Amino acid sequence: MDDLVDIAISAIARSAAEALGLKVSSSVTHGTRIRAIPRDEAEIAVACLRDWGFSARIVELNPPGDRAISSDTKRAA
Repeated sequence: MDDLVDIAISAIARSAAEALGLKVSSSVTHGTRIRAIPRDEAEIAVACLRDWGFSARIVELNPPGDRAISSDTKRAA
């Protein structure tokens, strides 16, 4: 399985990311992101966006030490 990450970009970088063929999503809580992209492709995309003068960074989907809630975990009421 590929190591999937998100790329956080500035809103003005949206058209540049789409020109690279990336699907960009926007939300109020997370901002403008490219979702679930393989790490090696993300590193290339971030390098290209930075070369073009845009702000971009890789965001881990499940950072190490993060205890993600699984379907077996019961939530408190």
